[in-house]
Amino acid sequence: MFIRYHLFYYAMGCLLLVLAQYFHPLFYIFLFLYVLWLIKNGDKRIVAFLFIILLMLYHRSITIHQLPTQITGTVIKTSEKYCYVQTNIGNVKLYHENDLHFQDEITASIEPLQINENSNDYAFNERNYLYGQKVFYKAQLKKLLQHSHHEGIYAYLQKRMANDETINDYQRLFIFGEKSEGITDDYQQLSQLSLVHLFALSGMHIHLLYSILKGFLGYFFEERIVKGISYLSLAIYIFSIPMQISLYRAFFVLVLYDLLKKYFNELDILSLLVIFSLFYNPYIIYNISFVFSYFIYFIVLLTRHLKYSSWFIYLSSVPLVLSLNAQIPLITYFMGYFLTPFIEFFYCLCCFSMLFPFLQSFLSMSIYLLKILLHFLDWLNIFLVFSKPSLFFIIVFYILYFQMICQLELNKSIQKQVSIMIALFLPFSLYSQYKIYTEITMIDVGQGDCTLIRLPMNQGNVLIDTGGQKDYDLARGTIIPYLKSIGIQKLDYVYISHSDFDHCGALDSLKENFSIGQVIDKYEKTRTIGDMKVEMLKSPNEYMDENDQSLVMYVSLPYQKILFTGDASVHVEKDLYAQLAKYDVDILKVSHHGSQSATSPLLLQTIHPDIAMIGVKKNNMYHHPSISVIERLKRKNIEILRTDEDGMFHIRFYGKSRYIFR
Repeated sequence: MFIRYHLFYYAMGCLLLVLAQYFHPLFYIFLFLYVLWLIKNGDKRIVAFLFIILLMLYHRSITIHQLPTQITGTVIKTSEKYCYVQTNIGNVKLYHENDLHFQDEITASIEPLQINENSNDYAFNERNYLYGQKVFYKAQLKKLLQHSHHEGIYAYLQKRMANDETINDYQRLFIFGEKSEGITDDYQQLSQLSLVHLFALSGMHIHLLYSILKGFLGYFFEERIVKGISYLSLAIYIFSIPMQISLYRAFFVLVLYDLLKKYFNELDILSLLVIFSLFYNPYIIYNISFVFSYFIYFIVLLTRHLKYSSWFIYLSSVPLVLSLNAQIPLITYFMGYFLTPFIEFFYCLCCFSMLFPFLQSFLSMSIYLLKILLHFLDWLNIFLVFSKPSLFFIIVFYILYFQMICQLELNKSIQKQVSIMIALFLPFSLYSQYKIYTEITMIDVGQGDCTLIRLPMNQGNVLIDTGGQKDYDLARGTIIPYLKSIGIQKLDYVYISHSDFDHCGALDSLKENFSIGQVIDKYEKTRTIGDMKVEMLKSPNEYMDENDQSLVMYVSLPYQKILFTGDASVHVEKDLYAQLAKYDVDILKVSHHGSQSATSPLLLQTIHPDIAMIGVKKNNMYHHPSISVIERLKRKNIEILRTDEDGMFHIRFYGKSRYIFR
């Protein structure tokens, strides 16, 4: 039979096709090679049937319409600041300040919003994140026209939860899979420790709940009835809360395998779910829950009979962890053994505390112990910072990984594969830290300045200004993830030009969450860092304006000279004229985000830069950069790089050669 025990072949073909269509065209080559291998080694009926499935999937398209100004739909997920609404044209992420609940029916007047583009390298990609959840639109609620609330299982469970905010947050996390603002810091720690999968609703929880139900019902009914009631109870629970991919996977594998085990094995069932998932939403490959849940379960099935199964499961997740965090926490493998029983107990306590409120005091103590444990693990842990892995690294890693499994299946040595894998990690680690070039990167921090200078061969990493946003932690959300993604473990120096929030607002968080050698925010004549020399220009006059007190820095690299001017105005430029006339300037960091109060014709006649860098927010309220400044730069034939149009940009130097990457 070309279906039974062969569904994996179809799932693999579908996965390669979707990866080629929506992730990288390189996977078309792998798909072609895979089909050739099937033709040579497989049943021709398998190849024919696979071709039909691939043809159907290839023409499976999701039409994204223009979002109207009024929508009607059902709330399918809630958060403190937004909800997801299922409408007849697709799912919408709706920002609101109303009291909306899961399964509410609404009609709303909305203002469509643009899904944010990824303006920084390796940054959070909102489009892929939303598309991976089958959410293709974003909007702001203007007016709620109709609203009807439906009481259901979800609402009943909510009412049974604790009044205490902290306990309620953890009950919501373990019962609904919803992350509240109150546990953001704890969740961030879990993510960095790569332990967040233990706290997300997953197969572990569904099997634990199934065991509890079977154990309890077994006292009253025979096994066949116990299974039926347990499956029905799980189905009611799972389909009454917001969709959790890992729960769906665990539930359907559990039930379908039990019903169809005479005809299909567990790998067949998993493969069938993968095929249906890809037809349902091809963008699901960007859903990290889908990737982790399905891939790790596949590895569990593949290695469960091996002697070192747990080690292979952990090893399989390394490229995924690196893709997310660019670092590997060394204690994760060992802490999984220790934490799993605790989390199982914690989950049971969350469930039973809803039935028996007196248990909430024990849950509160458990939460307290959990917080202490997380802080201890954070202190104890050592991170190996690499960088974001390239596609080449990931492909080679998994080729070696599956070769190791095949070798063990044949009772052969894996010494060769282990040696090559270690050899793969060594240059990957060294290259991420010891670059052969100098690079200047202006990070897009919105309305603000943040420039990274990375010297070759790890001579030094220098950040000039940090940017700052009132309602967003730029350090933890943007700067630190980028630094780790390119393999930087420490900033040797952070220069702060002046005390405006848009230049230093993220400094406190950066100091708290990242290793920094020294912060320099006062005048010093000169400092040498590797091959770089930093000179500060001092005006003979005193200024009352905070912007005019900006540190003006002349940075000398072997073949390039850069002038950083902070937010200094034309008054400072005039006062520094005699000093500036002595310097050659190749690159100018334009003052005050291109404001007309700076970058005077006198300055440009004095320093003659080739490139002008401007850190500025798109459509900002100050109308920066000034049209007059832009025209002034263009008249001088100066190449303009600006974060509102180019996003993050890099200027890279190989000796005397200079390259710009936008």
